[in-house]
This record gives sequence, C-alpha cells and structure tokens, in this order.
Amino acid sequence: MHIGSGFLSPPVWGTMAAVSGAALAGSLAAAGRQLDDRKVPLMGVMGAFVFAAQMVNFPVLAGTSGHLGGGFLLGVLLGPALGTIVMASVLVVQALVFQDGGVEALGANIFVMGVLPCLLGGAVRGLWRHRSGLAYPVTFGGAAVGVLAGATVVILLLALSGSLPARVSLAEAIGVMDFIHLFIGVVEGAVTVAVVAFVVGARREAVFGRPLAAPVGEASA
Repeated sequence: MHIGSGFLSPPVWGTMAAVSGAALAGSLAAAGRQLDDRKVPLMGVMGAFVFAAQMVNFPVLAGTSGHLGGGFLLGVLLGPALGTIVMASVLVVQALVFQDGGVEALGANIFVMGVLPCLLGGAVRGLWRHRSGLAYPVTFGGAAVGVLAGATVVILLLALSGSLPARVSLAEAIGVMDFIHLFIGVVEGAVTVAVVAFVVGARREAVFGRPLAAPVGEASA
C-alpha cells in the first residue's frame, strides 16, 4: 500500500518522517543487542523475499497502490526492531532505485508497512517461540489486521493532506480501501503462516537464538 510522491502535504509527510525516523533510531539501538551470526543471513533472505513480493502491485485510489506487505512476517521472524530495519531498507531501495512510493512519502510508507505491522508481528512472535497451538490462527488474523490497519492509516493521511477526491467522503474512501485490502489481507495471512511455519521448522535457532532447554527427561535420555 505505497503512498506516491506529491500526495501528502508537507506537515503530514514531515511528521511521518519524524515518527519513522525515531522508530528507526530505536530499532538500530535495539539491533546491537539482538544481532548474531545466524540473524544476518535470515534478514537478507527475508528482505529479498519481501522485496520480490511487493513488486507486484496495482493502483487502488489516487496516490496509492495495493500489494502484499510483509511487515507482519518480518515482525514474527525477526522481531519488531530488526523487522523494521529490513522493511525500511526495502522501501528505501524501492523509492530511490525504482521510484516506487517516492522519497517524499518514505516516512509514511515506512510507518505503514514497517513500523506498524512489525510491532503487530512482534506481539505474535512469542506464540511461535513457545509452540502454542494459537500461533497459526493468530498469525493469520494478525497479518490480515495489519494490512487493514495500514490501509486505513493511508486514507487518514491522504485525508489530512487534502488529497482525497472531492466526490469521495472519508468513510467511502476507507470502505473502498479496506474492502480491497481485505482480500489482500487474506492472502497475506496465508502466506505469512506458511512462511513462518517453514522457517521456524527449518531454522528455529536462527529465528529465536539458542534452542529452548529440553525437558529433564529428554536431556537425560
């Protein structure tokens, strides 16, 4: 759900740049405590996956486009801080190299597709760490909610900037945006569950660090 360049007013994009900049500064500070030799390759692989997934998009309303996000997925597998850093890197490359989203709207795009869904994904991360049976349905629903929340924030930012078409009310714009992104959210939820289950099953130590201590009976076997 990229916001294009020129659709946000200076106060709005300036505020969002400050908010996302603060979030990135905090993420970079936290990254020093979380990075290890196993996390760096995982960050690279997941960044490439999200970059490729976002390349397929289509216009929705003026100044916006719809596509898979990947922020929730990054939040689950990497945690909010590292996930935000990876997503910000993807969006910077897209804005500077492919002119997708625009530099002016970069702060808003980082917040909508990085900070917000990565925080939501980080909240679900513990379910996978402890092998909870709720991990699958909560991840599916959380990824879909993250998409809808980001889409709603995009419309609110466009409304604050006076960029919505005059004939479209705020409620109508949110309805159209959320209706379209409901289908995207269902796909994102399914993809997120499948990828997280695969990665956690194949490289659990890379996702969570040291493996959980085995029960005493298993340790002595």
